[in-house]
Amino acid sequence: MDKLLFKRIIIGLLSVSICAYIVYLIVSANFVNAVQTEEAVSTTISDEISAKAFIIRDESYLRESVKGVLSYKVSDGDDVSNGQTIADIYRNEHDAVSKKQIEKINKQIKNLKSLSKSYYKDSVGLDTINTQINNNIFNITENVNNGKLIDANTSCENLLFSICERQITTGSVSNFKSKISELKSERKKIKNNCSPKIGSLTSSKAGYFISACDGYEKSVKIKDLKYLTPKKFDKIKKKKIKGSVIGKVVTDPNWYIACKISADEAVKLAKLQNDGVTVYVSMPTITAEKIPSKIYSINQANRKKEGVLVLTCDFMNSNIADARNENTDITTVSYTGLKISKRAIHEGYVKKTVKDKSGKTVSKRKKVQGVYVLHGSELIFKEIVISYSGSDFVLCEEKPNEGVLFSNETLQLYDQVVVKGDNLYDGKVIQ
Repeated sequence: MDKLLFKRIIIGLLSVSICAYIVYLIVSANFVNAVQTEEAVSTTISDEISAKAFIIRDESYLRESVKGVLSYKVSDGDDVSNGQTIADIYRNEHDAVSKKQIEKINKQIKNLKSLSKSYYKDSVGLDTINTQINNNIFNITENVNNGKLIDANTSCENLLFSICERQITTGSVSNFKSKISELKSERKKIKNNCSPKIGSLTSSKAGYFISACDGYEKSVKIKDLKYLTPKKFDKIKKKKIKGSVIGKVVTDPNWYIACKISADEAVKLAKLQNDGVTVYVSMPTITAEKIPSKIYSINQANRKKEGVLVLTCDFMNSNIADARNENTDITTVSYTGLKISKRAIHEGYVKKTVKDKSGKTVSKRKKVQGVYVLHGSELIFKEIVISYSGSDFVLCEEKPNEGVLFSNETLQLYDQVVVKGDNLYDGKVIQ
């Protein structure tokens, strides 16, 4: 290779390297103060225990006194009093169905009569009625999708009433005399083709009613719950139901949830029990409600062994009235705060002015945990109070109690928190 050409190549490579280095210095000079930030957002973190739970109630069987077909007058979860009629008894299914049809017709006649009264036309606004119609349509769809057919039927009846109400209000009909007459004729025809009831079933105790019986009603006694060990829990079995049982009454408003827990979980729960903390139970397969409960007992042979947790609660609805063996999530503690990365936490000095004993205003300085927040182009150091610590993040209190902060400045919602940057300090200007 020609020496002159080789020399020119070397000189060219050196020139490119020098230019690249100069560009690097320029870029570094412009971005040396650049920082990376994340927004402080409000977040809720819950400590949960997942377990297979068994539900215990103080249950008394209802037994059929006369053989026949039952037509229940109360729904699952309804409160009943001592001596209240739970169901009417008919000779056959035709008579029982006919009775239900008559009750439905009676309700329709009553509603139509009330709508036909002269004062009703101006008593409810059209906008209100339209809203009721939309809500009923939504409820029908939701109840059908969730398998709540009884509730769906109720929503259908409410929808029909609202439609009739709209007809009266808009003047499309003046009354429902012809429809009422038609319903009365239908009712008379049904009555002529069915027999009256042959008996009634009444409750001998006060409580709430459940129509289904599963054989677990007498498997665990309430008085034995504090002695329910993991071994006994695993041996809970159904018992054979004797006699003609058609339902039961839960006589104690308090009912219980039992599940096995680990030794570590028992230690955490023991503190909550001493503090009287309310925990919340989720049973996702049967209800969207979170059930508030109190810790009734934690049964352990010793602190190093698994135990049985027993919760007590009095919350009830038709969805959970006959629940027994359920997968549960027990929320023990929830923390809400501003979530930030642990990388953002630094130690720095904050100041505050106070009056000394002589009344003179003085400045005090203290080293605290905090974060750097980008405010415009300037960094501000803000003190933080940590309420929860995760693997790579913390939750900070948005409004700490009075006296907890040394300074008056703390992290706020949507602050741009610095998670990466060099040579950070309070008052630094970011270019």
